[in-house]
Amino acid sequence: MRISKGYWLWGLFPPKENFFLNEIKAIVQNKLKSPLFETHLTLTGPYLNIDNIFLYKLKTFAENNSAIMLNISGYEFKPEIFKSFYIQIKNSPQLKELRRNIYELNNVDLTNNYSPHISLSYGNHEIKEKKELIPKLPKLNEPIRMSKIALVEVNENINLWKILESFELNYLNKG
Repeated sequence: MRISKGYWLWGLFPPKENFFLNEIKAIVQNKLKSPLFETHLTLTGPYLNIDNIFLYKLKTFAENNSAIMLNISGYEFKPEIFKSFYIQIKNSPQLKELRRNIYELNNVDLTNNYSPHISLSYGNHEIKEKKELIPKLPKLNEPIRMSKIALVEVNENINLWKILESFELNYLNKG
C-alpha cells in the first residue's frame, strides 16, 4: 500500500541542470496537465516522523558527501499517477551507495524495486499523448548533476510537495 503522507528525501539539481529540466517539464506539462511540483529525483521515503537529530544527521551527511552524476536512460511513461511521464535514470553504483548511506542515517526501508526517475508530469494521461510527445522533446545524452538533498513534506491527497530543508552535497567544495 502506498503511503501518501509523510516525508521524503529528494535529490535536487544545480541551476543550469534545473533550468534545462524545467524547460522540458514545461513542454510536457503544456500537453499533459499536472499538479505543480519541484523538479527532483526521489531518493528515499517515506519517513512518518522527522526530528532534529535526523535533520542534524542529514546536514552532516551532505557536508561529507559529494554531488553525483546521474546517467539518463531516456523518456519513459507508465499508467501510474506519479510515474505518468518521466526521465528514467540509471541506478548507478554511485546512486546505490548514496542511498545506502542515507539508509544508515535512519534505517528507512530501501526497497529493491527502486526505479530512479525525474518526474515531468503527474496524472492520468492517455498513452497516445505520451507517445506523441517524446519526439518533440530535447535529446537527453548528457549526465545530470545532482548537487543537493532536500527533506520534503508530502501529502499527495492535497497535492502538497513542500521542501522544508535542503543541503548542498559539498564534500569536494570544502576549502
